[in-house]
Amino acid sequence: MKALDRERWLTGAGLGLALATLVVIVALPVAALVGQSFFDRAGAFVGLANFARYLDNPALVQSAFNSVWLAALSAVLCTAIAYVYAYALTLSCMRGKGPLRAVALLPLLAPSLLPAISLIYLFGNQGIFKDWLGGLSIYGPLGIVLGSVFWTLPHALLILTTAMATSDGRLYEAAQTLGASRWRIFRTVTLPASRYGLIVACMVVFVLVITDFGVPKVVGGQTGVLATDIYKQVVGQQNFQMGAVVGFVLLIPAVLSFAVE
Repeated sequence: MKALDRERWLTGAGLGLALATLVVIVALPVAALVGQSFFDRAGAFVGLANFARYLDNPALVQSAFNSVWLAALSAVLCTAIAYVYAYALTLSCMRGKGPLRAVALLPLLAPSLLPAISLIYLFGNQGIFKDWLGGLSIYGPLGIVLGSVFWTLPHALLILTTAMATSDGRLYEAAQTLGASRWRIFRTVTLPASRYGLIVACMVVFVLVITDFGVPKVVGGQTGVLATDIYKQVVGQQNFQMGAVVGFVLLIPAVLSFAVE
């Protein structure tokens, strides 16, 4: 009984320490950010006046719209590519799965700035393959989407390979025994078994892209997004209150994605 009580005490203490750490490094900074959005530069409480100013600024509203549609497009493209890749690594009989998996997971160790800089070397104004874009510029929405997909692909791949690897193999054996075609097996067994992995991967990529600063800063060009707007408001204009408002707006899709997930 003493050993059991000691184990319970240690478990409770560990959970309490983890909770206290989360409060200090996550909850308090977020609360300070939210609170700052209700005050002006003089420190006087202004309520929702800063949010009204935000909605009256067309550039900031356009940045919010850009962030949402670019993140959604990147999430769809990245999840689709990662799904095909995960299917090949997990459920196919192709050779070289180990090296292909290692190559696909390499960007997981790199910051988002790296794929953006790589795009400049490849498709920038002096890039090696700049003619491949057919006259399009890498500096803008195209660069943001390509860089975001490149950067978030390993995250989606890890989720989807895990989802497919843990699926019930007996279902595949039963489907093959009954003479089901490959397409029908994919439609009735593989896709339903991995649907939760698809949803989670899509939500994770969406949150990563919409909150990322590196890719849009390097290859975004004149395309404004919420992450770069925070930098402009706080560092460029020293407007911490409006930066807090933009940060609060940026929290909304992240919280909604977590709720959907």
